[in-house]
Amino acid sequence: MNYESLKLHNFELFLSGVSEGEIPVSSIGGNLEVVNGQPNPTVTGFVGGPHLPEINALPKNLAGMSYGASGYYPKPFLSVNQRYNNGVYTHIGAYAKLIKYKKPFTTTCIDDECGDDQFVSMEVWGRVGTILSGSYSGQLAFHAQDWYNVDDGTYDAAFWTNQSNIDPPIPDKQQWWDQCTKATLRIRFANDPIREFAIVEVAINNLQPASNQYFKADDLNVFQDGSLQLLPIITSLITGLGVWI
Repeated sequence: MNYESLKLHNFELFLSGVSEGEIPVSSIGGNLEVVNGQPNPTVTGFVGGPHLPEINALPKNLAGMSYGASGYYPKPFLSVNQRYNNGVYTHIGAYAKLIKYKKPFTTTCIDDECGDDQFVSMEVWGRVGTILSGSYSGQLAFHAQDWYNVDDGTYDAAFWTNQSNIDPPIPDKQQWWDQCTKATLRIRFANDPIREFAIVEVAINNLQPASNQYFKADDLNVFQDGSLQLLPIITSLITGLGVWI
């Protein structure tokens, strides 16, 4: 089905359909790819990864957020392919979820004067990054990417946990999101044809290192014998709340 007309004339209704699972997420258009999960242990021994969650706190001023694969923002469990893909998106950073979208046809507010009553609840997964071209170019915005629901396949976080008997277990992407400290901010929705405002929940930090539900390590390196080696646990953490609403 072609949703272009609905997107153009009533993006709020279109987005509600996406949020409720009645319209495919891919229909939003311009979605960032997530790509495949980790390959089997033999291949992994040559290509590296997977990459464990990273404990990075977002800066107080999001204008100082770094982007890409090595950007300083919290990251979930990633396959080597997914981390490489993050490097391709050099304008994209923090993991996020759109939770409210401005009502463009019923609202009387203008820009930052909009109150919460001028927004309708949604659920669309994505990232925070910079708009590269077109309307509001150069501004921070929410970019749709269904990273939360991606199928990491056979060699997911649970596989690598069992492979090396890691305790506590490596959190999958859903568990990681639940463990993160989050805050909300109001930014443009990059995939929206008119780039209206959205209220977005952003992962600003992981659990504190002292928590027995979380740990920090860089990579799982697989050797030819299929064994795993965890790099030293890093417990240092820089705190910061960001500029939020």
